[in-house]
Amino acid sequence: MASGRAWTEEDLYYLQDNWGSVSIKGIARRLGRSVNAVKLKAGRIGLSDPRLHYDGITLNQLADALGISYTILKNWINLYDLPAKQKLFAVKERVIVITYEDFWKWSEKNKQMLDFSRVERLSLGPEPDWVDEKRKADQLRKLYVPKPHNTPWKKSDDRKLISMLNQFKYTYPEIAAELKRSQGAIKRRIWDLKLKARPVRLPNHIKYTEEEEKTIIDMLEKGYCFDTIAAHLNRSTLAIRGKAERMGYRFKNGVPYLVDRKEVQ
Repeated sequence: MASGRAWTEEDLYYLQDNWGSVSIKGIARRLGRSVNAVKLKAGRIGLSDPRLHYDGITLNQLADALGISYTILKNWINLYDLPAKQKLFAVKERVIVITYEDFWKWSEKNKQMLDFSRVERLSLGPEPDWVDEKRKADQLRKLYVPKPHNTPWKKSDDRKLISMLNQFKYTYPEIAAELKRSQGAIKRRIWDLKLKARPVRLPNHIKYTEEEEKTIIDMLEKGYCFDTIAAHLNRSTLAIRGKAERMGYRFKNGVPYLVDRKEVQ
């Protein structure tokens, strides 16, 4: 390769325009220069780490931003078609990366796998409109995350349970959400305390209206969990999931996909 050859404006334009998107080795080959010469020139004109100029993010950085382990994300490449790929930035440095555009396209289709309440706003570049709704759904979901089954009951918990039961207007899901316990845990505690009052029965035997079916579809596709949908419609979580399955929905790692919109008999 030529040594000491002056850099033309065209050379500099190519270097700046492709820094981060083409490997240093590729740039050197295109310009007929050594890799070291390209690195030196890039440093002199203020170009930093080429990964910082890439219109995307490394898998490791994405794992940190999403609050998910690197190993899990790497497995998603094969299991769930996460469009990440290896990229050569330097001579031998290969890094797994994903463009922001590819990430957002994939995440819209697989939004149920991600918890955007843990993702700092705009940390992954400009966010599509649907992310605000999903972040809201993830925040609501935390209201329905039950405590571990062996969490001791406090006297204040028992008092609240008794108070809600004696008002004869709260259902199992509503009491479970308020006390952050599973519906099964609520039922066991009522038995342990030998309480006579019971939660209001849910209308699970009542036929779903067309509006309720539309609500289930809309909330599922926006990323709301079954617990949130159940609370919204005042039905049990199992009843909502069963209805969704009869409407033709199946689920892969929490992501709903429609097999047939006709209700399965």
